[in-house]
Amino acid sequence: MGVLGNYVLSALNDSVLPHMREPVEELFNGVVQNKGLPTRQDFRELRNRVDMLEYNSREVTRLLNEVRGAVKRCNESVAAANAALDGSATS
Repeated sequence: MGVLGNYVLSALNDSVLPHMREPVEELFNGVVQNKGLPTRQDFRELRNRVDMLEYNSREVTRLLNEVRGAVKRCNESVAAANAALDGSATS
């Protein structure tokens, strides 16, 4: 069935292909007309939004690191103050 089957399937594919091309082209044209294709402006706007989101994300990360550092310093100050109070209360 190898060579003979491939020959028959090839002939069948060659005969069906032109009939399949037209519905696919109609479908593609319908999608393009109804949905529309993105323009350069659409891509530019999307890129600008992504860039802005990246910038905002970096800024939030930086601010969170600053807050984390400030909280750590406050905790250290509170621990030192507690230690000083504990030391003065026992003396």
